[in-house]
Formats: sequence, C-alpha cells, structure tokens
Amino acid sequence: MNYRFAAITGAGQGIGRAIAVKLAAEGVSVALLGRRKDKLEEVAGEIKKLGYSVKAFPFQGDVRDKQSTQEFLRESEKAIGPLDIIVDNAGVGHIGSFATLEENEVQELIETNFMGAVWSTYFAMRLFEERQRGALVHISSTTTLKPAPQASLYAATKWGMLGLIRSLEEEYIGNKNIRIVNITTGTTFTGFFTDQKDEIQMKNIIHPEDIADCVWWSLGTPSNYQVSSMVVRPLGDYLKNRTKNK
Repeated sequence: MNYRFAAITGAGQGIGRAIAVKLAAEGVSVALLGRRKDKLEEVAGEIKKLGYSVKAFPFQGDVRDKQSTQEFLRESEKAIGPLDIIVDNAGVGHIGSFATLEENEVQELIETNFMGAVWSTYFAMRLFEERQRGALVHISSTTTLKPAPQASLYAATKWGMLGLIRSLEEEYIGNKNIRIVNITTGTTFTGFFTDQKDEIQMKNIIHPEDIADCVWWSLGTPSNYQVSSMVVRPLGDYLKNRTKNK
C-alpha cells in the first residue's frame, strides 16, 4: 500500500516522536497527539526544519478521554487528509511493587495503557472498516513475553491490549488492504528514563529511531505477505550500536 497520512498518539517524545519523524521523511504527513503542547510543537518544528514536504499537525489531547481521541482523528483528517496509518503508541510507566503504587498511578496506568489504547484502536478500526483500507500499528512491550517484577500492573495493561491486537491480527489476516501490526519492544530510551545517559542506562537499550525503522519496514512489505507481529530486542551498547548502524 502507498501511505500518505498518519496519526500518532504519544507523539511528543520517545518512540512516538521518532515514528513521526521517520514517516515524515518517507513522505507521509503526520498528526501528533500528546498532552504537552510544547513537546508536540517541537516535533512539528523539527519536521518542518528538516525540509520534509509534508504537513505536521500538533494536537493537544489525552487518550484517557475518548472524546479527545475522536476529536484528534476528526481534526487530523481536516488538517492533513484521510488517515491510512494510525499508530497507538501513548503509554505511561510507573515502576515499583504493585502494593506500593499510589492510587492515582494505578488509575493512570489502566486509563492510559489499556482503556486509552482500546479507544484509539476502536476509532481507528471504524475508520478503516468504513474505507476498507488502512494500517493500525500498536506499540507493545516485552513485558508481555515474561514476568515483569516491579512492573506488574504495567505488564497487565500490555497483556490486555495484546489479547485485543493479536485477535485483530487473525481477524484481518486475509485482508490485503487492512493491516494490523504489533511491535513488541525491549527496553527503549524514552521519557520513562532520565535524560542522564550514563554507562548503566546505555547498556542493553534500544533507540526510538530503531523502533521507527521497524514500523516503516513492517508497513512496506509486499502484498503477498504481511508482518503482523515483530519483537525488537537490544543487543548491546546504545551509543556504540547506533553510531555503527548509521
């Protein structure tokens, strides 16, 4: 499929920002959803500064509010065009023993990582069903592959979404015009971490730009097969590997 217009949740930093820049570089106009207006405008400005001949539409909103998600998709189509890629990326992470989490942290994890992702997926699939065309990309986590001590509720929200996405993969696997792509990422340098790039943090960690490359590759496969699920794991030093791969 040829892609022209994409919407990305959690696009103000980390993986979402990297996906937005990658898609723009490939000629796809992007709509950006996030809670921080300043971060979204930075990403939009970065895309414009790089000279990509595409549109970037920043929209301040919150996936925890389903009306906000609906409005984002509606306004995105007015601003850039009919969406043919929707990336469900928004997420939060609160680390610690389950019983030590604050009540507001429990609520934010469930409302953002699960309910927010459910509504984003729901509205995306309604658009794609209506047009019989489109690609949904869900950003998951390797906490769905193994027990996650100190991240039990985070893992639970990811497991819940995995059940939905994997079921949709099977439902649409025979439809060449609607793609469901699940990208399961290992530890990635995002807003979950501090800005201090010390030696410990830079071991066994993935670049957001590497995840963005995987998203674009998975969407660009030929019509005779689809990549519906991909696991991306780190293999070593963050800075050295990225420099070597350039």
